[in-house]
Amino acid sequence: MSRYKESRRIAESETFKAESELSSAKKTVKDLASMIEESNFKAKERIKDVESLKKKGKLDVKASVFRCVESYQCVEVMEELEMVKHELSELKLAMASVMADKERAVKEFEDSSKKLLSNGKHIEELRKEIEVANEEHVLVELAKMEASKEAADIEAQKEKEVGELSCRMAGTKKKMEDMINEIDQTGELEQRLTVTLSDINVLQDELKQVKDQPPSLESTNKVLQAAKNELASIREEGFRYMSSMDVIRNELKHVIEETKKLKKTEEKTDLRVKSLNSKLLRAKSKLEAATAAEEKANSIVANLSLSLEQLRLEAEASTKEKALIAEEAAAIAEEIRKTESKIDSTEEKLQAAVGELEAVKSAETSALEKLRSLIETTMLSRASASDRNSTITISKFEYEYLTGRAVGAEDIADKKVAAAQAWIEALKASEREILIKTKMAQSDLKEMRVEEEEEEYRTQRSLSAKKMIEKELRNWQLVEQNKQSSFNRRSMKSNGNSTPLGKSKFRRSLSPAIRVSGLTPFSIKKKKKGMPNLAKLFTGKKVDKDA
Repeated sequence: MSRYKESRRIAESETFKAESELSSAKKTVKDLASMIEESNFKAKERIKDVESLKKKGKLDVKASVFRCVESYQCVEVMEELEMVKHELSELKLAMASVMADKERAVKEFEDSSKKLLSNGKHIEELRKEIEVANEEHVLVELAKMEASKEAADIEAQKEKEVGELSCRMAGTKKKMEDMINEIDQTGELEQRLTVTLSDINVLQDELKQVKDQPPSLESTNKVLQAAKNELASIREEGFRYMSSMDVIRNELKHVIEETKKLKKTEEKTDLRVKSLNSKLLRAKSKLEAATAAEEKANSIVANLSLSLEQLRLEAEASTKEKALIAEEAAAIAEEIRKTESKIDSTEEKLQAAVGELEAVKSAETSALEKLRSLIETTMLSRASASDRNSTITISKFEYEYLTGRAVGAEDIADKKVAAAQAWIEALKASEREILIKTKMAQSDLKEMRVEEEEEEYRTQRSLSAKKMIEKELRNWQLVEQNKQSSFNRRSMKSNGNSTPLGKSKFRRSLSPAIRVSGLTPFSIKKKKKGMPNLAKLFTGKKVDKDA
């Protein structure tokens, strides 16, 4: 747009120059027409004077001098006509240069309009990129929603599993405490059983001693019966203790197996918690990347919308200015045609005046020849008379006529000389002005060419930078895809020992991230790389490689 404004300024300056030169040409044509009319009028008066003098036949040496002055004035008029022709040719050359400048300005205007059309194409491309960015923004929003939902599910699942695990651990601890108490009780029962066995042995020894002694039968039977009863009760109690010991041993084995299972489940739960934590961290990083990409996309969309609005306003202004410039160019062309027609008519008038002056000059030459012959005869007659007399007598009419015409001729000659000098100075000034204008136009054209070359260089550099960025984006996308595939393989290998439920949940939780991971980083990279191109495509700055 700066280039277009510069071309518009140059076109306006060229239009102003052309208008000023047209006005000066019109003024020159008017001055020339007035000078031609004045010279024609003076020539007619002189012809009338010559004819009247011929009729009267009262010419002498002073009359011949006067005719010489008039012939000199006619020569000056012819020289002025030649100067006028030269000025007309210079004006034609100036008009031709103005027309060339005008054509150049029109060509530059067409080039600027073509550039505006190309800018319009760039605007369409930017709109398409904005639409793509909006689509990517929508996908980023969906990925963000899925990631947040997945993070919430992971948190809920983690809390649920932690609660279940804590409940199971509490139950296991309680069972272990009960088993430890039962084991303590079993030890006490074993001690009591050993004491009871020792008592049984003592009783058996006493029974043997009693059998060896000869006591009374009744007391012996009573003691024996009491010992038998006590022994039966002790045996029953021993059997009960043995059965309880078996139950306790079986329960202890079951508790040990349950403890091992709980340890295994605890280890699996720890691994599951670690994997869930890693998933949660990855989901958080993806969410942060998505939010950063969203912010960048919003800023890019805002900048692009502002630039599009500015370009639209500038395009409307350029179309209006183009219409105005076309109207001004048409008006200038019409004025140039009118001026050329006036110049042609003025040239025709000049040619007619030159023909009349040549006819007058031929008539004057014939009259001068006749006057010379009359002067010679008069001089001879007066010389013969002067031989007789020391003075020459002329009439009062001749004396007054000759003295008055000589003074008038001198005044007219002085005025013409002053006018010619002023005209020469004006022509020199106009020539200097035209030279200055041509130099300025040439310098402007050089500047415009330099700016065009710089603009072409900028466009080529921006295109090369865009190609490099696209190449880097493709390479980056391939690298990201390779990283994602390797990461998926590692995740599948690391989760190979999990339970089937854990595997299905892990796959389900990773599926949205895998779907989005092929798009979100690419869109972020694209926006990050495209921003310097767009902002510096409309500002005209250099695009660095590290942008």
